[in-house]
Amino acid sequence: MTGPERSRAAIFLDRDGVINQPPPPEERYITRPEDFHLMPGIADLIRFFNDLPLPLIVITNQKCVAIGRLSPEGLEAIHARMHALLAAKGAHVDAVYHCPHDETAQCDCRKPKPGMILRAAREYDLNPSSSWLIGDQPRDCAAGKAAGCRTLLLGDEICPDADLKKADIFEVQAWAEKFFRKKQER
Repeated sequence: MTGPERSRAAIFLDRDGVINQPPPPEERYITRPEDFHLMPGIADLIRFFNDLPLPLIVITNQKCVAIGRLSPEGLEAIHARMHALLAAKGAHVDAVYHCPHDETAQCDCRKPKPGMILRAAREYDLNPSSSWLIGDQPRDCAAGKAAGCRTLLLGDEICPDADLKKADIFEVQAWAEKFFRKKQER
């Protein structure tokens, strides 16, 4: 589908710092499944979106693959753990898109470029302009804006591209319940 026929909204989520607790700064990357831990409250937020129902698409830069700190199979194992941890709490994401490149690659998928979002929109018949991207870095919001999404910045970073800013997952949950319930009532 193209153009106005695409009316399905979605929620695009960054992974590290939104879904999972980021690694310690000296580690920089999650490279083992056992080091992947859900952020407090994220399963409840995802379950809320699942109940609407809104497709949830994870978009994540994974430079650790490009620099050899993690194999593609290791990344799959980490994502399998993410799916299992969410499932244990009655939540799920519909798809995971990752960019395995570093900044020197001439790819269109590494955020702040919108390639992962646009690819998911094509593959799932989604309308980015009626969708939200939730991320914790300015590059997340820049990618969302470049794709036409509205953006929500989580945490204490500063980003002029963000439509909304919330301190933590619990504030996002309160906003989502109010915003999406009001939207459903129309």
